[in-house]
Amino acid sequence: MDIRLVVTDMDGTLLDGARRLPRRFGALVRGLAGRGVGWAIASGRQLANLRAQFDPIGAPVALIAENGALAAEPGAARPFFEDLTPAAFFVDVLREALATPGATPVLCGADRAWVGDAHPGDWPEIGQFFAVREPWHALGEVLGLRVCKVAVFHPRAAEALFPRLSPLGSPGLRVILSGPQWVDVQPARIDKANALRALLARRGLRPEQAIVFGDYLNDAGMMAVGARAVAMGNAHPALRARCAEVAPPNTENGVLRHLRALGLLRHPRGAPLC
Repeated sequence: MDIRLVVTDMDGTLLDGARRLPRRFGALVRGLAGRGVGWAIASGRQLANLRAQFDPIGAPVALIAENGALAAEPGAARPFFEDLTPAAFFVDVLREALATPGATPVLCGADRAWVGDAHPGDWPEIGQFFAVREPWHALGEVLGLRVCKVAVFHPRAAEALFPRLSPLGSPGLRVILSGPQWVDVQPARIDKANALRALLARRGLRPEQAIVFGDYLNDAGMMAVGARAVAMGNAHPALRARCAEVAPPNTENGVLRHLRALGLLRHPRGAPLC
């Protein structure tokens, strides 16, 4: 086994049930880097949100954000991979989201998010995923933007919302159920897989040198890139069916336990990892 890159989704995968990173995660990543093994985070989250999580703890992780529309090396000021689309491309989805009771459409840009202001009570939850954000009210305010995707939040019924948005997809537009409260809408060309391939090529790595962990349907593309695709024990059934390996759930520190079982992790002195 010649694993040189560990790739993990965030919510439902690396983070526990309280959205916390594993203990001493920065030290863990630095230790792996010293042995020639990198770590990449591949998330539907905003790039600024990911930087706010990992920069303070000194974790040298590559960041794949917005379901693969952006990717940046550790500490880099600018992404090395970027794929933006005019917001007008999503106008039908935005209209449907605005007409759906309880739904909040979020336009995700390269450096900030624009959050619909109809449901301010949901802003604390939405803010968990978007560190830099601005409100918007009318559709005309945002159609001139260039964005990575549209993410539609619903606090109770994302799976029920998904069938309403899916018919608005097209050969060029993909609608993805990306979490229990989120439906992501992006150009069909965008996938975590594209950014992961770009990262592998940039680092001179072969796909079979990556091990990839995920839990939801927006992880499926990148999990087809690496030789080892590992579904979390809490993963969506359709994703689990695609993977030969299953890790313990995220609530049981499943990523680290699986890596330990493979012999990729060592315990720093006095610092239990799992």
